[in-house]
Amino acid sequence: MPRAIFFTVLISLGLTGGCGGSDDNAAPERSAAGNQASRSVKTRPERVQAEIDRLQALPYAGFVEVDEGMEEDGVVVHDAERSCPGYNLYVLHELTKAELFDEEGRVINSWQHQPGKMWANGELLPNGDFIVMGAGPCDLPGPLITDDSRYIIRFNWQGEIIWKRKLTAHHDVEVTPRDQLLTLTFERRIVPEIDPEVPVRDDRLTLLSHAGEVLESFSLYDVLSARPELFPLRKVPPTTWSEAPWIDLFHCNSIEWMHHEHLVGRDPLYDLGNVLVCSRWQNRIFIVNWERKELLWSWGNGRLSGPHDARVLENGHILVFDNGVGRKRSRVLEVDPLSRKIVWRYKAPNPGDFHTITRGSNQRLPNGNTLITNSDHGLVFEVTPGGDVVWEFRCPYRDENGRRAAIVRAMRYERAYVERIQQLFE
Repeated sequence: MPRAIFFTVLISLGLTGGCGGSDDNAAPERSAAGNQASRSVKTRPERVQAEIDRLQALPYAGFVEVDEGMEEDGVVVHDAERSCPGYNLYVLHELTKAELFDEEGRVINSWQHQPGKMWANGELLPNGDFIVMGAGPCDLPGPLITDDSRYIIRFNWQGEIIWKRKLTAHHDVEVTPRDQLLTLTFERRIVPEIDPEVPVRDDRLTLLSHAGEVLESFSLYDVLSARPELFPLRKVPPTTWSEAPWIDLFHCNSIEWMHHEHLVGRDPLYDLGNVLVCSRWQNRIFIVNWERKELLWSWGNGRLSGPHDARVLENGHILVFDNGVGRKRSRVLEVDPLSRKIVWRYKAPNPGDFHTITRGSNQRLPNGNTLITNSDHGLVFEVTPGGDVVWEFRCPYRDENGRRAAIVRAMRYERAYVERIQQLFE
């Protein structure tokens, strides 16, 4: 949906105050289980929440309208003295393509798989392999995807397929400290406490071998519902943006295995057996222990709205992309999980200029800057701690109508990381 249409809908509904209050004040939960009082007419807050839910459930766009004054493509800002050097990897949703390019926009490698319908986040491995999850062609129209069309695929540096596995993998994948692959998968299941007829999309944490074989997997619903005092489930309406109606209860979109050894001992949250997860529909980030299948911590109600891409920083804080569904402005937050306080944030000087309803990513760079992906506008930019933009990239791919390709996520790799890979193939 074009940006102007999104904003018209939001403004007409008066969605200017966020999802449940101010930036830092918590809002009451909506329980996922139990009956609600029946009403013949929805109140204004209910209508507003219903529209937020509708926007939050929209499928990802492959191409987006180009904002006025932003017609130029490629790297349009590069402050070499203040930006962080490195190579940038970005994934294009509908083109099922990924490119690795330098600070000036020169492409040094790319991967693509056709025919395809969509790609999600990808990861460049230390040996030069590239792994990504996606979906192939199916009989459903537009952005709809069948469960059996989903896959996870691994390429070598030369772009050749090493393996491809049919799997309900989605959104994210990473190499764990155990040298295994961690990804998100899902299964459809009836949960009577949620709905006796419509299945829940139950997200799962799944470990794979480097050959793509499933080693272990467990249900996030089982883990989270066991701690209602720590994670009261928010009510989520059924959606039809799938091959059959389901309740996308969590819509988890990022995972990160704790890997900072210098943080171990500061607090049990940082133990190397824990996993940080981001849930868009529950407006929360949370930490679970893998071995015990136990929820340890959660945060975000009343502060996050449709978030993405939670990451643990070197200082133990968590960086998270807050899409601001219903607030018509996005921002990046740095949160201290121990004090539960926001200690840094980025929002545009004119907040409405930075807004992506779907996707979005953030990465803290070695020099203290932050790399941010404005997915719905096909943009990636780097900001200093003070908020100055010191590097900006605009996706050069367009469709037949001149719309810019949306970017799923961008990651910056240190020069040494990529140069070691290049040396392997010289």
